[in-house]
Amino acid sequence: MKLPSEKKERTIDLKMTPMIDVVFLLLVFFVWTSSFDLPEFDLPSSLAQPPAGGLETQTTMTPVEEFDEIIISLENVEGQLVIEINDEQLPDLMSLAQQLRLVLSLGIQPPVIIAPGDTVTMNQAVRVYDLARKEGADRVLFAAKSD
Repeated sequence: MKLPSEKKERTIDLKMTPMIDVVFLLLVFFVWTSSFDLPEFDLPSSLAQPPAGGLETQTTMTPVEEFDEIIISLENVEGQLVIEINDEQLPDLMSLAQQLRLVLSLGIQPPVIIAPGDTVTMNQAVRVYDLARKEGADRVLFAAKSD
């Protein structure tokens, strides 16, 4: 008969399966809670400076702060559509397209707000909306009157 000894020598068995399960669950949790969406838009900053070693022609570009938003006002005067972009009157839709192309070529994407007057038809407002989208504006909005 074997007597039990005071010293018990046991080997510790390290089970890998539960540890792998825990690591897998943590991995799944972090992947599901991560956000892979891009930001909707970058806000312009007055702190942004052109690179120090840049060309002199780059410093003559219009600053970003001037184009926080582009407001296009539409009115019908004696049956003729009057277009104003940021309080500057334009003769026709072609000049509006040129102005939008010029601003959007700077690489900024300010929101374009169309403010139609009471006498402007839906057809005219949608034509200006389509023109702004065609020129590359990402965010084209309609202004609404607050009551």
